[in-house]
Amino acid sequence: MGERAGVPTGYDRPRVDPGALALATVAGAVAFILGPGEWDLLAVVVGLMLLFILLAHHLAAPTERTPRAYLLRAAFGATTGLAFCIAVAPAIQYLIVTPFFHAESDEGFSEDAWHTTLVLSVLWFVCAGVLATLEPRIARWLDRPRPKRLPPDH
Repeated sequence: MGERAGVPTGYDRPRVDPGALALATVAGAVAFILGPGEWDLLAVVVGLMLLFILLAHHLAAPTERTPRAYLLRAAFGATTGLAFCIAVAPAIQYLIVTPFFHAESDEGFSEDAWHTTLVLSVLWFVCAGVLATLEPRIARWLDRPRPKRLPPDH
């Protein structure tokens, strides 16, 4: 079978469908966000796991200024931003929302988790925009080879 022009081969070929990764991230995030209870250590673990997986499988968007390139950058920003927000949710809840904006429902239940989710919905837009804008630099950093170390006897 011959090579087709424009189709990545070898190391450049995606090992995982990027669309499937993005969909899995969103599905996991939605399940987490809509779940009952406080943001806890499991959110940090899940958020970091999703972030590492997305970064490990990220392929740089094309450098041409095409609608597809902009959509790929936006998808990168949106999914990695969501994973980041999930990872920092407990810190936001316990360090910002609970001490400064604590509220309880009429039944006496804490509404801190819900208020944290509201904060995350705003933070997500900011993170998504910043990460989408920085996607070319992030992609270059991810593909940059590490410098070789000199042997200890030098």
